[in-house]
Amino acid sequence: MDSQKNRRLSPYVIILLAVAYLASIMAVGLGYFMPEIYDLEPGMPAPTTFQAPRQFVNTYRTQLEQDAAAAAVGESFFNDAAISAEIMDELEDIIIDIGILRAEYFPIPSPGQLLPDAQHGEMQVLPDFSALPMELNHEQARHIITGDSATFVGFVNAIIVQFEEHLGEGITEGALAGTAWTIGEDLYNLYFDEMYAGIGHAIAISILRNNMVVDEELTESQRQEARDAVMPTEFMQGQNIVREGDIIDDEAYLALTELGYIGGDGAALFVGILGTILTVSIVFGIFIFSIFLFKRDLADNRRQALLLFSLFTVTIILTRAMTPLDYYYTPIMLFAMLVAILIDMRLAAVLTVGVAIISAAMQPMDNMFLTYALINGIAAAMIAKHIVARGRVLYAVLSLSAVNVLSVFANHFMFSSGFSMTMVNSAVIALFVGFVTIFLTIGSLPFWESIFEIVTQNSLLELTNPNNVLLRRLAVETPGTYHHSLVVANLAETACFDINANHVLARVGSYYHDIGKMKYPQYFAENQSGENPHDTLPPRTSVEVITDHITRGMELAKQHKLPSPIRDFIEEHHGTSLMKVFFYKESKNHPDDVIDENDFRYKNRIPQSPETAVVMLADTCEAAVRSKMTREGSKIEEMYAFVRMLIKDKLEDGQLNDSGLSIRDLDTIAKAFMRVFKGMYHERVPYPSGTVREIVAGK
Repeated sequence: MDSQKNRRLSPYVIILLAVAYLASIMAVGLGYFMPEIYDLEPGMPAPTTFQAPRQFVNTYRTQLEQDAAAAAVGESFFNDAAISAEIMDELEDIIIDIGILRAEYFPIPSPGQLLPDAQHGEMQVLPDFSALPMELNHEQARHIITGDSATFVGFVNAIIVQFEEHLGEGITEGALAGTAWTIGEDLYNLYFDEMYAGIGHAIAISILRNNMVVDEELTESQRQEARDAVMPTEFMQGQNIVREGDIIDDEAYLALTELGYIGGDGAALFVGILGTILTVSIVFGIFIFSIFLFKRDLADNRRQALLLFSLFTVTIILTRAMTPLDYYYTPIMLFAMLVAILIDMRLAAVLTVGVAIISAAMQPMDNMFLTYALINGIAAAMIAKHIVARGRVLYAVLSLSAVNVLSVFANHFMFSSGFSMTMVNSAVIALFVGFVTIFLTIGSLPFWESIFEIVTQNSLLELTNPNNVLLRRLAVETPGTYHHSLVVANLAETACFDINANHVLARVGSYYHDIGKMKYPQYFAENQSGENPHDTLPPRTSVEVITDHITRGMELAKQHKLPSPIRDFIEEHHGTSLMKVFFYKESKNHPDDVIDENDFRYKNRIPQSPETAVVMLADTCEAAVRSKMTREGSKIEEMYAFVRMLIKDKLEDGQLNDSGLSIRDLDTIAKAFMRVFKGMYHERVPYPSGTVREIVAGK
């Protein structure tokens, strides 16, 4: 039974959204629009002083710092096992070649044959060792070729171990000479003579090479990490890029090109505007979704839609104008509080996030602004309800100011150098801004309420004052209607509370829904004392008199400047209901005529909200139940079915079509009404008759 029209945005709301959307794009994109393009080159004097229109990255300086950080990262190496294996194979080949030379020098004799030197006592000629890959002098060659076998085998084992150890540890190109020298030194320390130590050094020099190879991928990854760790250097909004007459260096030239002052290809402008459009589009998509999620009736409520549009637009304009100021001067908290008070707290929280994002886009890279606006904006929306509660203003002031100060501390600890006098000064200003925000909210509420005819808790409470002119007149001039309105208020407030509608608004609307009866009070049953003027009036005349109380009520409401939501109760509490008594009377008086029932219906708008619909039902049920209980002597236990029948009658008559009430709500409403009626018409213990003296005396 929800209203179909509230499932889509009205054309009026769509127009407001479109205007707000374009205004947001203009406000954010203003920093990307350049007034003039210059023909400049590095080395030329600047024709004017160029200032940064927004905060942006100094690409040139950032690149230099990133390159320096990357250059400071040394190369990463890995031990190439394939190279180590090749070197060990070459060492093995050298050992084999030396072994062959030793075999040539010491041939295996035939049985009974003696070696030549043993036979003749002469030194045998050394075999040719020039094919060996290392450089050995004659003495070194003779020493290793003619040396005893045990020493040679020990030398081979030792040099193999030395090579394996050094290759396992890894040899860089710069360490080759040192490693070769170390191998010779280690052999000498292993009790080999200087000749063998020199031979080991010569072998190492000839075949050793670096097996530690640069890991290009890891090195580049580490250098990229070093680049990424560099915080971008930024031009701050309003900072001079180059002064008039100063020579344009590479840094200034690149900055002016990125801003679009030089070149004219429009790339920076296009990218900036595209990002703006995408950001604002996403935010507005969230706005629309949250409206349907939290405040569906706003989709067709012109007053509230215009109010929200005005608050949003003013906030965006103020934020744009205040971009040169520090982040803690943001008006977003004021926006959050006003939306929470005047429209809806949950919607205010979501919209505050969107406004903070759009505002942060006006000054990109300002992390302090975004975190401060988000935290304090949402906190302001949650605190707002205390502003309109009596005795809670001080709590709201202290809470918001405390959040402001803590947010400043958090910002400086996260994005600045920690504790400093700047942080203290900022916290003091933020504390002051918290006070100002609260008082601006309170001070501007009457303005917003008056211009957009919005009611808040404070304005509603003022309307419940019995000394209000209209209520005082109602009580004096039409006491029956006044009492009826109080009962309707109790019924409506209880039911609205149970269905999560605005129960305070329902109570206040009930007080004023019948003020039009003050013109002709005697024509309404609750003000009559025995005589009913309608008994002598034609039914159609009675209809004119009865329906006139709506017109007179609207006139009084406008005269006394009752807010529009209260006037809705006057206009809608009968809707287009049929005045059955007069219709039946007319049908009885003219049995042969076809009576048009539209002549006996109210000509007003049917209820457009749950609150006005509940008051319609309460108004109907109060009069009907009172009649049955007092005139017909019915019992309260019989009233539940009767109340449900009355509600069903309104439902079937189409009076609740636009109310937004569900079938479950109607059942809840009926039960709530019965709780109130049972309190009014409960059974009482019969009092004994007679005076106190007579009762005491037993008479």
